[in-house]
Amino acid sequence: MFVYGTVFGGLAVQAGLHAVEVLAMSVLVFAGAAQFVAVPMIAGDASPLSVILTTYVVNMRHYLMAATLAPSIGAFSRWRLALIAHVVNDESFAVSVSRSRPPDAGIFLGSAAAIAAAFVGGVAVGTLIGGLVAEPERYGLDFAFPAVFLALVATQLRRRGDWLVAVGSALVALAIAVRLPGNWHIVIAGLTVSAAGALAGDPEDAR
Repeated sequence: MFVYGTVFGGLAVQAGLHAVEVLAMSVLVFAGAAQFVAVPMIAGDASPLSVILTTYVVNMRHYLMAATLAPSIGAFSRWRLALIAHVVNDESFAVSVSRSRPPDAGIFLGSAAAIAAAFVGGVAVGTLIGGLVAEPERYGLDFAFPAVFLALVATQLRRRGDWLVAVGSALVALAIAVRLPGNWHIVIAGLTVSAAGALAGDPEDAR
């Protein structure tokens, strides 16, 4: 995750954001996927509403993660739940869910704290050295974001329904990307896969 954050920090600086803006986004938002999506939109002068809508849809999966985590963390006080909600991330969720259902709160929180520290630390380093790497896409650094999520998805595809949702959402995104400009393929595919994932969810996970 440190390397992931470093790549993001470098790419964000390359896109024209100031180091303090990148760091503030990483601390206050702490949503790697949404940040990777937002940076090129901001650099391309996309409207604030478009950025907000797109990143909201990208992060809609957090509702599903929160529902799975709820039985484990429901006893925490409200302010602690707010802090936990802020650091929910795909990697920690995947680790905790793969070990037990419902997830162990201690494992999730420990992983989330480590992920948050590594990501923000990596972003700080990335903003410092980002200007030293010209054309980061030449070295495949811009593939860090999809690579991380492909790895996470690959470990979670265990049932036929999982594969149907994953492949279906990919096909929907590709079809829309060909026909519509901008990032509408992210918005529409995100809504589609969220609905499909909820419908195809394992009833045992809701208990």
